[in-house]
Formats: sequence, structure tokens, C-alpha cells
Amino acid sequence: LSISYMAQFAPEPVAMFSATSDWYGADRVKWLGPYSAGSTPDYLTGEFPGDYGWDPAGLAANPVTFKAYREAEIVHARFAMLGTVGLIP
Repeated sequence: LSISYMAQFAPEPVAMFSATSDWYGADRVKWLGPYSAGSTPDYLTGEFPGDYGWDPAGLAANPVTFKAYREAEIVHARFAMLGTVGLIP
């Protein structure tokens, strides 16, 4: 399977939930709770699942590589799900 084939199944940002959810948007729950004010990078806006404003290695700083990392994570997660049911030896 190629990355371009798998990319069509990758989810897009779920910013549509930002107005109604505590987990998305600028006022989302962050990694240090109330002590996170001013410590989150500007490129982490809360539009992706799991964005708690913590990126010490700067992996999400470049949008192109961040998209590739998200796609690779989905592929690896799907193989892990197959492995748990014994389909991968």
C-alpha cells in the first residue's frame, strides 16, 4: 500500500467541533491545565485530536511533515489492530 493511497482515508481536522467541545479550539484542555498559559506553541491550535499544546520536539512545526506523521500513525494503528486479533503472524 502506498502513502498516497492511504492518504485518502486519513481524517481531516475536526475543527467543526471546536465551538461545542472542551477538547478542541483555543480554550481546550492543555497539558499543564491552568498553568499552560503562554507555554503552548503557536502552531498547535487545537484543531487535531490529541492536541494538548505539548510538542517539545517540534514534530508538528512543519505542516507537511505533520501530515505525513498523522498518516503514518493511522497506518501503524490499523496494523496494530489487525495484530491484536491475530491476523498478522
